[in-house]
Amino acid sequence: MHALLTRLAERFPDAVLAVHEEGPYKDLVAQIKPAAVPEIARFLHDDPESSFDMLSDMLAVDYPEDEDRFEVIYLLKSLPRNHRLRLKARLPEDNPSIPTVTTVWKGANFLEREVFDLMGITFAGHPDLRRILMPEDYDEGYPLRKDFPTEGRGWRSTFPFLPRLDEPATPMGAGEIPEEEQRPFLKEAEGLPKDAKAVRRQEELLLNMGPQHPATHGVLRMVLELEGERIVKATPDLGYLHRGVEKLCEGLAYQQIIPHTDRLDYVCSMTNNYAYVRTVEKLLNLTVPPRAEYIRTLVAETQRIIGHLFWLGTQALDIGAMTVFFWTFREREVLLDIFEKLCGARLTLNYYRIGGVDADFTPDLVQRLGAFLDTFPDHLREYDDLLLTNRIWLARTKNVAVISAEDAVNFGCTGPVLRGSGVAYDIRKAEPYGAYDKVEWEVPVGKNGDTYDRYWVRLEEMRQSAKIIRQCLAQLPEGPIIADAPQIIPPPKQKVMRDMESLIHHFIIFTQGFKTPKGETYCASEAPKGELGFFIVSDGGPKPYRMKIRSPSFVHLGAFDHMARGYLIADIVTIFGTYDVVMGECDR
Repeated sequence: MHALLTRLAERFPDAVLAVHEEGPYKDLVAQIKPAAVPEIARFLHDDPESSFDMLSDMLAVDYPEDEDRFEVIYLLKSLPRNHRLRLKARLPEDNPSIPTVTTVWKGANFLEREVFDLMGITFAGHPDLRRILMPEDYDEGYPLRKDFPTEGRGWRSTFPFLPRLDEPATPMGAGEIPEEEQRPFLKEAEGLPKDAKAVRRQEELLLNMGPQHPATHGVLRMVLELEGERIVKATPDLGYLHRGVEKLCEGLAYQQIIPHTDRLDYVCSMTNNYAYVRTVEKLLNLTVPPRAEYIRTLVAETQRIIGHLFWLGTQALDIGAMTVFFWTFREREVLLDIFEKLCGARLTLNYYRIGGVDADFTPDLVQRLGAFLDTFPDHLREYDDLLLTNRIWLARTKNVAVISAEDAVNFGCTGPVLRGSGVAYDIRKAEPYGAYDKVEWEVPVGKNGDTYDRYWVRLEEMRQSAKIIRQCLAQLPEGPIIADAPQIIPPPKQKVMRDMESLIHHFIIFTQGFKTPKGETYCASEAPKGELGFFIVSDGGPKPYRMKIRSPSFVHLGAFDHMARGYLIADIVTIFGTYDVVMGECDR
C-alpha cells in the first residue's frame, strides 16, 4: 500500500471508508464519507507531506441500481510531490448533496457548477450554484444521468430545429433579458431576503461583451460590471456550443470516439486524438511500438507549433499587430500541408489510433518537415523582432492579467498560463509519455505571471518543440506503427481484402467493438493549452460507461474574473487572448 493512502486512513479512521491502488498503473484511490470532504480536502491541501495544491478536475458517475446512486470523484494533483489522488464519495438518490470545496480550491467553483448542471448534485456552501453549460431555464432534467436519453428531452430533441411560431412570447423587462436571468448580475438590497425583488445596480455599469464578438474566439458572453473604465467583476456565460460530447460517447464504441475528439479543440486536433487514445491504452494496459511512439511525439509537437502560431497571430491581430498574423499563418500553412500529406486532412485529422497511428511517416515527410525546421528559428526571431520593441504590444501585455503562482495553481491553471507565472509544471516532464523522456528539451517559465510572460513562454515552447521534432526524426526507429493486439486492433486493409479470417475479424471489431477491463482510469496529456485529460469508467463492455473530459479552456475561464478585476475594458480583449481559449473544447 502506498504511504500516502496509509497516512490518510490513519489520520481519518472514521471518515475514510476504503483505500486501494487502481489498475496496473496503481492509481491512488480513497473512498470517503461525503460529510468529511471539506476536512479531508483541507488536510490534503495544507499537509506538507501531501501538498495536493491543485484540483485537476471533478465529476460524478451515476449508478441507478445502487442504493447510493451517485459517486462524486475529485481528481487531485500534488505538484511538489508529483502525486495524483482520486477522492470518491457516494450520495443517495433522495439527497444528492455534498459540501463544497471552493474554500480549499478556487477552481472548484466552475467544476462544481458543471456537476450540478449535468448531474443534479448540489454543493452546500457554494457561492454561486447555478447552471453553467445548459440554459438557465432548462427544466428537462440532468443530461448525464443514465435515465436521460441520449437524444434529449422536450422540444430541443425534435428535428428539424426550426423556430416554433406557436411559442408564447417571453415577457421582457426593462433590459434585454428577463429579470430572473439577470439576478446573478444584480445586487441584492441589504437586509432583504433572497426571494425579494432584485435591486438594479446604481453605481456600476453592466456591459454585455459577446456572445458575438470577434475577440472572444468563439461563442462566449462576458458580463462586465464597470466603474468607469475599470472592471469590477467579469462573469463568463458559457454553453453556447455545448453538444453533450460526454453523453454522446456513452453510446459509442471506443474507436468511434476518436473523430469526436477532433471537434473539441479543432485548432489542435492531433493532441486531442493523442490524449484520448493514451487513456484507452492505459485502461487496456496496451504497449505501443517504439516507432509509433516517436511518430506520435513529433506529430504532437508539430501540432503544438501550429497551435501556438495560430494563437500568436490572432492575439497580435486583436491587439493591433496585423503583420504578425500574416507571417504566422504563412508558416502554419506549410505545416498543414504536411498534415494533409500525412493523413489527408488539414484541420480535423483523426490520425491517432488506439495502439499506434494510422499512417507511417514517409521519407518525403521527413524531408519536408526538416526543411521547415531549417528556416523556422529565423521566423521566430522575426516575430519577436516585430513585437519586442512595439510600444503598443508591450503596453497592452506587460503587467496585464497578472496572476500569481499560488493563485494559478489554486485555480487549476496549467500549460503556458501556469508556466507564465513561474511554475515549471509540464506533464511531458512530470509524467513522461511517448518519446519525451528520450529527447533533450527544457520547460520555459515566466517571472511576472502577466500576458507578456505567457507570450514569451509560448514563443520559447515553439523553439523547444522544433528541438524535440529534430531529435525524433534523427532517432526514428524502424518497426511497426501499431500494436500487435488482434482482439483490439483491426487487421491491415490488405489482409482484409484477401483473407476471410481477417475480414471476419475486421467485421467484429467495427460492428461490436472491443471490450475493456472493468475499472476506471485518468490520463493527462500536455496539450498546447494546458492539461487535457480523459477519465474513463468501464463496466467491461465495448463502450465507456462514463467519460469525463478535462479541458484546459473550461478550467482557465474559471480564473477569468480573478484575472480581469481592476483592468480596463480595452484589456478584456487581451485577457481573452492570453488563455488561448477554444469554446468547442470549453463547452464540449
